[in-house]
Amino acid sequence: MKRIVIILALALIGVSAFSNRASATEKESNFTYEVGTDVVTSYLWRGQNLGGLSVQPSVTLGWRGLYVSGWANIGADNWKFNYLNPELDITVGYDNYGVKLDMTHLYYFYGDKYFKGLGDANNEYSQSTIEVHAGIDVSEWASIVPLTVDWYTTVLGYDPVLDEDGNVVRNENGNAKRAYSTYIELGYDIDLPLGIVLGVKVGFTPWKGMFTDYGEVWKNGQTIGINNLQLRAEREFQVKSLSLSVWGEAMFNCYGVNKDNIINTFGEAASQKLNACIGMGVYFGN
Repeated sequence: MKRIVIILALALIGVSAFSNRASATEKESNFTYEVGTDVVTSYLWRGQNLGGLSVQPSVTLGWRGLYVSGWANIGADNWKFNYLNPELDITVGYDNYGVKLDMTHLYYFYGDKYFKGLGDANNEYSQSTIEVHAGIDVSEWASIVPLTVDWYTTVLGYDPVLDEDGNVVRNENGNAKRAYSTYIELGYDIDLPLGIVLGVKVGFTPWKGMFTDYGEVWKNGQTIGINNLQLRAEREFQVKSLSLSVWGEAMFNCYGVNKDNIINTFGEAASQKLNACIGMGVYFGN
């Protein structure tokens, strides 16, 4: 796994060096910042409902395409408000010319240290993970094609392959077999009247992993790895450096869907396949 991290770091340095020579005088090479927060009725993520009413603050600092960002979730685990499910994600990466490369540490507050267990796929006491991401925004090259393509793969932390009984699958050395859980997403924006933007997303996984509860995908045509069909209507209002946006979105998870799990009670939202939420965001930056 160290090789993956080193390769990503070298790629970021190389691309940044090229950018500095090619566009030292361009506006995007200057220091940038953005601070704000979202408030959502449900925490929806890649075909999963991870919580109820939530506040999600974030801050991003950038320089010549390089950036570091912090994002947090503070909210209830569900609409019964049984307990809170805080999360902190730290991302470092490079974003320029329609290409984005980054690495994110997703940390969940289970009382362990920030980097504990990241080298062990079987450390159930720390379900924090690190994922790498590569994305392309086609509209940066052709404005008439507002298409984005993103690939995310978990490379460190808790991510073992589980069998049908929920037991960890191990290799010949007795170590947990890493799933390398992967999520691929295609996004397309459609401009509607009144300044509304309709975002359409399709997310899927190419092999068994956390996004399909480690079940088989693409097997005999019976199970498909499409775990996120999403529609989001958003309206943004801009006042100088202040941005206010409001949206509504619906999300449908096709994997393993049946008549009993399309809509469950609010207390069982984690297994619900059809979810929706409304949200509002306020951001300030340059």
